[in-house]
Amino acid sequence: MFDLDISDETIAVVSLCRALGMDVLSPSAKAAEGASAVPDDVRRALFETGLTTPVDEKFGGGGCPSTQTRFAAVEALAYGDPGLAMAAVWSGGAASIIGAVGTTQQQEALLPAFATDVHAHGALALFEGFGRAPSESATTITKSADGWAIKGVKVAVAGAATADPMVVVGTDPVDGRLRLAVVRTGQPGVSAVAATGHIGLDAAKLSTVTFDCTVADDAILGGLDANQDSTLLAISHNRLMSAAAILGTAQRAIDYASKYATERIAFGKPISAFQGVSFLLADASIRIAAARVEVIDAANRVDVRATGGLEARTTEAVNYAGAVATQATRDAIQVLGGHGFITDHPVELWYRSAAALASIDFDPLCSSFEPSL
Repeated sequence: MFDLDISDETIAVVSLCRALGMDVLSPSAKAAEGASAVPDDVRRALFETGLTTPVDEKFGGGGCPSTQTRFAAVEALAYGDPGLAMAAVWSGGAASIIGAVGTTQQQEALLPAFATDVHAHGALALFEGFGRAPSESATTITKSADGWAIKGVKVAVAGAATADPMVVVGTDPVDGRLRLAVVRTGQPGVSAVAATGHIGLDAAKLSTVTFDCTVADDAILGGLDANQDSTLLAISHNRLMSAAAILGTAQRAIDYASKYATERIAFGKPISAFQGVSFLLADASIRIAAARVEVIDAANRVDVRATGGLEARTTEAVNYAGAVATQATRDAIQVLGGHGFITDHPVELWYRSAAALASIDFDPLCSSFEPSL
């Protein structure tokens, strides 16, 4: 369904983001995890790419790359560090949703700050856990006498305590439509509880957010008749960014373990010479490549607006990437042996990050160790 040839633009984006990931994100990873915060220099470096918070040029941004290009960018950034990469990407999720679905008035009111202020911080309240796809959301957004009532609980909301705006994904129980609502800072009836110990993702400051509030009509993104295809496409785009990050994490872990295997001598030769090690690493590399193709296929469907079966296809791609990455990072630890469990080597951090990312948007009924292409 898609062309595997990589465009010159994508090659340039990957080169930029890989360098940024290795030179800026990776050296800051441990300190950011310990402080549960994104350092200012890292925040600025990510902001200046325009890739973590895409905003159209007419609102002062650098433009909105395709889903495939942004996937490649996020994977390359996460190769440096997934926690810092996703802290920025999740913060920019609100901007990408507003740009894709919002009315002209909503875009004009909300997007310029994202494009011009490095400290502008949004949030996307999307995930609920329990294997729920967006259309199965238990969070409801319902028309009421005073506006629109939002009720429900969202998990893994990055930076929820200080985000403005926050975009909430829910369903309308009256007609089953997906609804997106904008919640501003200080909105009564919104409670965020920090979720600590998110193993490798602490820099993103994830929270569980409870909603029992009412917003005005103009807070519904896209208006009362918001295009459902655009809504689904925007949500799928953001879900695939998590898959990009987890694959970047897996690739980094396997590359690190492969280098270690060529340098670690046992019984007079590098351990990479033993089939038990080399076959393990080769198998992991093949599975990462297969998962990447599967996610690119889903990303292409978003770019060509092929909405038929897109939600299920996105769920399959995200879950397959998670299964592959958790196994790959576990294999990397096994290659390092006892060294894999100590903080002298970063594979333990990548293992924890992959496990956390895989758990956020996870449906056990759609999880497989084989691609569905």
